[in-house]
Amino acid sequence: MSCVQYHDSFFLNLDKKIEVNQKPYPHASIKNFLPTEFCSKISKDFKIPEKDSNAGIEDKVFQKTKKGLSKIDLMPASIKDLIERLNSPRFISILEKKFEIKNLVADPSLFGGGLHESFRGGFLKIHSDFVFIKKRKLKRMLNLLIYLNEDWQDSWGGSIELWKEDMSEMFLKVSPNINNALIFRTDLESNHGFPDPLNCPDNKSRKSIALYYYTPYEKMIKPKKKFYAIWKKRPGVEEKKFGDNLSFFKKLKNKFFFRLF
Repeated sequence: MSCVQYHDSFFLNLDKKIEVNQKPYPHASIKNFLPTEFCSKISKDFKIPEKDSNAGIEDKVFQKTKKGLSKIDLMPASIKDLIERLNSPRFISILEKKFEIKNLVADPSLFGGGLHESFRGGFLKIHSDFVFIKKRKLKRMLNLLIYLNEDWQDSWGGSIELWKEDMSEMFLKVSPNINNALIFRTDLESNHGFPDPLNCPDNKSRKSIALYYYTPYEKMIKPKKKFYAIWKKRPGVEEKKFGDNLSFFKKLKNKFFFRLF
């Protein structure tokens, strides 16, 4: 069966697969997101060559041992095909209906998204993501994460956590097992991450695809803090504060990102 046939079948069943929970903010956790054989092929095809990896996306304090690839032309054909279909009007119309969002648009440049890979010892502290792309007048509305890790063991960690807006409680934990997916609303209070170091073997890695969806805006709402990610402290856990690594974010802002705020 071709990729096209797989995706046609998948689209026809999306209404049944995506069930949105509205509280504490809209989110949907989906198992068996893609046809099994196709997802297995994508997992096997997944590769981020060192020379093509987004350099400098780790900072040792808030995220560690992470590689990324956002240039779709450098991705394997199967992954390119998947991303193009998940950025298609057909899929976007389903997201609009499920999450009750109008005028949703995809980002073909995969700004901040694409392929992500973390290795033993890697982590991503709890945070809320950047919201605005100022130069393009886009407001980020949804994150879609697809996990591609066959035979992943719970003892290795790496489950993504969703936390309430006030960081009082973690309300959802999703394993990075192959074909698990998570879609959630993106704003300054949608807190998420996998904050504890991965304990996987050296020959294993945590692989995922991240896609973001936006709506156009006319007037930007000024956020509370002028940074691209706002890092959050878990209750009862001793963690460094955001300002402890401010110099890194200044470098990151100047080198890699648009002036968002």
